[in-house]
Amino acid sequence: MSTFKGRAKSFYNADTMAAAYLREYFPDAKIEYPINPFQMLKDEGIIFSFRPFGKLEGVYIPASQMDDVPLVGINLKRPITRQRFTAAHELCHHFRDSESQVVCPIGDRSPSERFADDFAAAILMPIGELRRLVNERKVNGYVPFEAVLEIADYFGVSFQACLFRIAYRLHAISGATDPGSLNRRITKFAPDKKRRERGMSSRILYEGLIDSFAQNLSFTPSDFAKNVFQNNYIYNDSRMEGLDISLEAASEIVTDLYHKKQASKYCQEKNEAFLSIAGHYQMYEAILESPIKDRCSVFDTFSLNKDLFSCFPFPEYGGQVRKTDTLVMGAKFDTVDPNQIYPELIKIDGEIKQHFSEVVQMPLSKYLERVFEFHHRLTVIHPFADGNGRTLRAFMNVMLVRSRICPLYIKCEEKDAYFHALEIADLTGNYDELYEVLFKALLRSHSELCE
Repeated sequence: MSTFKGRAKSFYNADTMAAAYLREYFPDAKIEYPINPFQMLKDEGIIFSFRPFGKLEGVYIPASQMDDVPLVGINLKRPITRQRFTAAHELCHHFRDSESQVVCPIGDRSPSERFADDFAAAILMPIGELRRLVNERKVNGYVPFEAVLEIADYFGVSFQACLFRIAYRLHAISGATDPGSLNRRITKFAPDKKRRERGMSSRILYEGLIDSFAQNLSFTPSDFAKNVFQNNYIYNDSRMEGLDISLEAASEIVTDLYHKKQASKYCQEKNEAFLSIAGHYQMYEAILESPIKDRCSVFDTFSLNKDLFSCFPFPEYGGQVRKTDTLVMGAKFDTVDPNQIYPELIKIDGEIKQHFSEVVQMPLSKYLERVFEFHHRLTVIHPFADGNGRTLRAFMNVMLVRSRICPLYIKCEEKDAYFHALEIADLTGNYDELYEVLFKALLRSHSELCE
């Protein structure tokens, strides 16, 4: 924890204050970009979390007594670049406004909010480094929008934040630069589309967030977590598989299964949708059981697939390796030849067991990325006759929970992004988009399960 807080209020200029803090935080003057504001919060003894705020960017809650700790809440729904900006913004409030709670509405332009915004911009985009990058990219004295895109990516900030700082601090943007004109020009330029076209990724930004948040992502199953997760997971995963079910109906089914187990009417119903949902429930009863198992094997997928079909009229169908080639609708890969399924599973099983043993020896982000890669590789093996998607998403959570990490689920409205990310991995071997989708899903799940 730094000593900066004691002199923060003596600064009347946000850029000067940010520069002073950076000199203290990086005493050897070797700054690695993008700067990680989440780690700064952690190093200052501030606990931060993510919440699905409606109209707030964030909130700062000071320590109420000597042995208490300050808290920062960050809007879960905002892009990673905005979350990083909010983290730096709330750091400013910690230094200057620690006597009372500070609520930060979206778009608030009060003097204290403007100062905190300026501080955040100066922390993430130090003026000296920004000037160096701008001078390298100037054309006839000005920076083209394509170059601003590169600079924003370097600093890990939004295109808008970077453009405005270059325009107003360095006066290096040509044409109309009043806020309204710049925002219209941003819309026309479509920076998010340009980023996708250029293959730019927010992977490194999520890695910094996840590694700074690692302790919070630890997980032990509880009745509350099991109930919330099963309700949300079963509803969303069923919708992903094309089942027409409401959240209320999914919750009712889960509750009935919880109390009556195999005697539930949903285990006896001849409606395939109900039988599938009952199978989902059985899978996650095993995944979230206590005590947590201390081993993990790819062959756990067989018991998961059996659970998935355990309530069907012919439960022996579950856990059976497919005997024929299969076409995965929408996929861009050829599934493994049936004769190679077991050899491929044995190969990946050794890798999973080795990786499972290394969870405490590597940054959490790297551990998670390998888990996500295993998930994709198993979708390509496609070992079962049916239920591969549901089973392999469940096994991804086996790998997480048995590593004492919060499980995750894909919301039905995230389905297209998830399948597109799998497709990119299929076609190019690039996992960056899949990492982003699943990192976001993990943070959202954590906010729901670990309140």
